[in-house]
Amino acid sequence: MRKRPASSGARWIAGGWQLLKTRPGLVIGSVLLMYLLVLLVSFVPVVGMGAGYLIAPILGGGVIVIFARIAEILERAEEEPLAREQPIGFDLLFSQFSGQAPWRPLLGLGGVTILVNLAILLLLAAFLTAAMPEGGMAALNNPETTDSERVEELLPILTSGSALGIWFAVIVIYVLYLSAMLFAIPRVVLAGAGLTAALVASFRAVWLNWLPMLIFGLIWLVLFMTIPLTAGLSAILLVPWAWAALYAAYVSIFPAELTAEEESHAEADEAAG
Repeated sequence: MRKRPASSGARWIAGGWQLLKTRPGLVIGSVLLMYLLVLLVSFVPVVGMGAGYLIAPILGGGVIVIFARIAEILERAEEEPLAREQPIGFDLLFSQFSGQAPWRPLLGLGGVTILVNLAILLLLAAFLTAAMPEGGMAALNNPETTDSERVEELLPILTSGSALGIWFAVIVIYVLYLSAMLFAIPRVVLAGAGLTAALVASFRAVWLNWLPMLIFGLIWLVLFMTIPLTAGLSAILLVPWAWAALYAAYVSIFPAELTAEEESHAEADEAAG
């Protein structure tokens, strides 16, 4: 694990663009297909939403494998120009479903997402139960109550001063969750890490590189503001690009060429510096 300078935030985005433009159809198609499949699974009655959360990291692992293959071809192409013509199929998107793939820790990452969302829902439910007047929850659950009436009832409570602490807690939980998840999938797929090790490594990497990550996030915030302006069309490019940029960030922070001993020395040097 390496600490990178602030300028790396922009370099990761540029690196993601390099991956995307090398095989644009494959990158855009695989990422959009992943989200489409997760969406379709989420429509399955009873278990749909949970199943969608569970398969998302497995399909995400397939996307990471595609990026790794593209990066490998780009590296080889420096000495073998014909390597650029090597075919890469969409079948890699489903590579993590095989028995040889680390699908169990990827499934565990989906389970972590479910648990975090359940915890937040329970936190909000407990707050609403305490904050609403007597009989308020019963009125919300009444089948005759319309959605607009529910919004009118909930909005003043959720925007009140007493709700600020709850929203702050939700934000903190999500920041910690995203920090632990950001690089967890590539750690599992590319480094063979277990569930806990992947979450810990991702969390450490994000906070060790908080400044380039902040710049990285701010640039993406500006880019994603174009989505409403383009009626959502720019998301077709930006979402796959974001995945590619995250892969570029991962290989920058976790250089594969470092041995365990070299990485240990590097971390010691960073701590001393």
